Amino acid sequence: MGEFRVGTQHEAPSGAVGAAPGLTVSPLTGRAGVRAAGEVGLSTRDTWEHALEQAVREGEDVYYLELSGVTFVDVAGVGALVAAAQRLPAGGRLVLHRPPPVVQRVLELFWPDQSAIEVSMS
Repeated sequence: MGEFRVGTQHEAPSGAVGAAPGLTVSPLTGRAGVRAAGEVGLSTRDTWEHALEQAVREGEDVYYLELSGVTFVDVAGVGALVAAAQRLPAGGRLVLHRPPPVVQRVLELFWPDQSAIEVSMS
């Protein structure tokens, strides 16, 4: 899987062109997983879900999501993460490395019994 980015350009009120939040996803080296950077929201949902589908398709026992470069994940993005974890083979798990704090809070609030997702802050 190569690196891909989703985001849109918009015209700022001053006339300057700025980039809307985007999400870049690239494969990890040395282990099954991806590194993501940016924001997970409505405009980047397809990229996020594509990366999660890759995790399910690979069928690894452990799939790593390096999220230290992700600044925000909306509730729907966490929901997509849970849905992917539920489609993993029996005993499979997703290990989230340094996700934004909101991810762990949303998991604890809405999906407290989700054992296929492990959050690593170290």
